[in-house]
Amino acid sequence: MPNLSPTMESGNLISWGKQVGDEVSPGDVLAAIETDKATIDFEMQEEGYIAKIMYPAGTKAIPLGDVMAILVENKEDIEAFKNYVPGAAASAPQAEVVEAETAP
Repeated sequence: MPNLSPTMESGNLISWGKQVGDEVSPGDVLAAIETDKATIDFEMQEEGYIAKIMYPAGTKAIPLGDVMAILVENKEDIEAFKNYVPGAAASAPQAEVVEAETAP
């Protein structure tokens, strides 16, 4: 969960703008996130493919820093994350965890 407000401690995931398998580019809206003050579109800073969504739309009180989605560089690597469970030891292709930069 990205930190989108100076007083934010957790966020609510209103909706996803992309789904597993979708290609993303910088500027694409990944998700709408409700902070303690407003609902904000979280835009991608990287390019790749969405391999796994960790929380369904509508999830409330996601702590800051929690991984919301997994982004892979190659479309062929998406399948390797189909049954991914956080914390489980697995040999999957290298993935980039989608982390957010603090909003200005």
